[in-house]
Amino acid sequence: MPGVHDLGGAPGGKVERSQHEVQDWERLADAVTILLDRKGLKTTDEHRRTQENLENYAELSYYERWTAATEALLIEKNILTREEIDAKSAESREQWGKP
Repeated sequence: MPGVHDLGGAPGGKVERSQHEVQDWERLADAVTILLDRKGLKTTDEHRRTQENLENYAELSYYERWTAATEALLIEKNILTREEIDAKSAESREQWGKP
């Protein structure tokens, strides 16, 4: 049985083709994944596998999947802990005045 990500021509689903202005956080998500690749800390296949295993895959946007998968992969590989990620996220939200 194909996974939620494997739609390959499945009927009934509309493909969103409209473009949007790329936000700064999306550029940052892209840059982080490129950097992790170049540093040899992850591979494209690992990142894809982690995205495809996200429980809420269908509810997330493209870059939301990237960031969620990156977090999960860094934790899986013992590069960062959930606590370290949460602490840095809280620090960033405070610094930038985001909820």
